[in-house]
Amino acid sequence: MLDFMLKIFSAILGMNMRDHHDIPFALPLIFFIFLGLAISIIVLRFIGVEEEGQGSE
Repeated sequence: MLDFMLKIFSAILGMNMRDHHDIPFALPLIFFIFLGLAISIIVLRFIGVEEEGQGSE
């Protein structure tokens, strides 16, 4: 799974994410910011759906 994600981000960013010499220093920090944003949006959507489901019963 990690290899698949690195392949996708390598294609998007146009650099080899598997080679640590090709990655700028701040790029992993930026990657984790976007990853955290995506996870938080998904979690907030599930919380919203759960509250709507409980209120309609």
